[in-house]
Amino acid sequence: MSKALPYSDFRPRLIDVADRVAAFELIWPIPLIVVGMWGLLEPIVVGIAVVLAVFPWLLRLIVWGRPTQPAYVTPSLFLFGLSGLVGMWAAYNPQMSWPMFLTLLGSICLFFAFVNTSIHPTRLAEAVVILAGLVALYFVGQYAHFDYQWETGRLASLGRITGAVLPNLAVFIPHPNAVAGFLEGTFLLTVVLFWRSRSSERFAWAGLAALIAYGLLITQSRGSWLGLGIAIGLGLILSIRNRRIRLITAGGLVAGLGGAIFTVASLVNSGRQVPVISSALNTADDRWLLYRNSFNLWGDYIFTGIGLGDVFAMIYSRYQLLIQVPYLTYSHNLYLTVGLGMGLLGLIALVWLLLSFYTFVVRVELSRSLSKRSLPLFRAAWLGVTVIFVHGLTDAPQFSAPGWSMPMLFALLGLSVTIGRRAMFQAQEGWSPSEPSPRIHLGWTLATIAAIGLIVIGVAFWRPIASLWYANLGAVYQTRADLSPHLNEYDREVASDKAIVYFANALDLNQSQVVANRRFGLMALDKQIFDVAVTYLERAYRQEPLNQATLKALGLAYLWTGQLDSANNLLSQLDDQNDIASELGVWHWWWGTQDRDDLSQNAAEMQRRLARED
Repeated sequence: MSKALPYSDFRPRLIDVADRVAAFELIWPIPLIVVGMWGLLEPIVVGIAVVLAVFPWLLRLIVWGRPTQPAYVTPSLFLFGLSGLVGMWAAYNPQMSWPMFLTLLGSICLFFAFVNTSIHPTRLAEAVVILAGLVALYFVGQYAHFDYQWETGRLASLGRITGAVLPNLAVFIPHPNAVAGFLEGTFLLTVVLFWRSRSSERFAWAGLAALIAYGLLITQSRGSWLGLGIAIGLGLILSIRNRRIRLITAGGLVAGLGGAIFTVASLVNSGRQVPVISSALNTADDRWLLYRNSFNLWGDYIFTGIGLGDVFAMIYSRYQLLIQVPYLTYSHNLYLTVGLGMGLLGLIALVWLLLSFYTFVVRVELSRSLSKRSLPLFRAAWLGVTVIFVHGLTDAPQFSAPGWSMPMLFALLGLSVTIGRRAMFQAQEGWSPSEPSPRIHLGWTLATIAAIGLIVIGVAFWRPIASLWYANLGAVYQTRADLSPHLNEYDREVASDKAIVYFANALDLNQSQVVANRRFGLMALDKQIFDVAVTYLERAYRQEPLNQATLKALGLAYLWTGQLDSANNLLSQLDDQNDIASELGVWHWWWGTQDRDDLSQNAAEMQRRLARED
């Protein structure tokens, strides 16, 4: 019988296996990302994908005693994943949230794969750019074959002309915003690779740069263009070594931006119709209304969120717009989308990620340890991340189903950390990429201060916080009772009863708790107990007179109780008068079918009043 090898003899073999795994580090998270994007939710498939993604972590833990190289943003990513689980619990239909959550986990694993791989950063950058080039080629080459009927203007016409050159090979239709989210962070990397390449390779890199740039152009994503412009400006400022010239350049760029804003404002005030500016302003106005409504909706689920993925559509329609059909699929803002999807923990994780990442960037930049060859690549990588985060102010394609642009964000984050860490430690004798590198202690001071501050706030304001927590739970159970497709009538009643109990607990602690009052009012409206609805909604209105959901709900409650003047005062303040007029027409018809001629006439009279005011 053979004797077992001691661990000291077995360790070299483990190290050899770990080195081989590191050579293929980027492959292990791919199945989990694919499972998420394609929505392959069979337990066996998900289980295998999770095991493959986690396997390199376990192997590194066994061999080197830690699951990953120092990544400098690890705690924030851990909190990101944890908050995603909280959002999963809150989702009224987990089947709609699982795909995006799995894509997020796979993307986080991809980040660590970039951090831990033994592949040289230049090769990683080349792989990222080539992948972006393939996506750009598909988008540009098939643009004419995609059903982009809503895309108009000269750029769309140009895209259809160039996209008609190739035959129809479309296998899926990507949204232009998602394409922009995938390509935007890679453009500067492509430029650096072109600048660094040998003469024999420059033509290829130039072609990729032009292809990606043209793809970004015909996406018509103004947020992407803005982010790229800001990143190019930052890169230009950082490339100037003379401090005085750098300050002059920065001042000139700021002045130019201010001049552009002043010019646009002047054109708007003059009444001149400039198609590009008018279109941008219309989009900005629509987005502002969406952001305001989404922020108000987040207040109902501030601790738990609503879950990732497509659950936003019906929740936004049902509880913010008070309509019964989906209207928009996500909030078009990265920070609002994360907060809505994963709650306060998710938003804290995102802010923590930003602070940790840019603290690392500043430390690396100030260390001056980057070689002349590594510095441009590092800057292009972290500026590419910056493009995405700036674009996130106006859109969030990374968190819009199927989320296929999300992995690129985490890949660029990982590439930035990898280049920065290697540049700082490659000169140290005896260090190799597969071994643990010396840590940069970025410090937990801010996190500790924030935690202490939160504890102090929690102790000092425990009653309103506890009241808000109960209201949040009530909103979650009300949403399940109203929208979950998997509940029978008994379970639906149980969920509704739980919502009522939680809302009552919230009001016991704080009679003016706005979420509980508004949600109680909505429940009374649904049950046609209009006098009770007025009582609760008036309390909510005193706390949030600008919330469109409260304005509309109380306006309708006044209308069904015959208080037409009060109803008119509130309903006339709604953002979209055409929509409310159309809805009142539907109410006029529907109440007629219910033998409620009094309410039907009220709806018709209100429709006439709003039409006269318009």
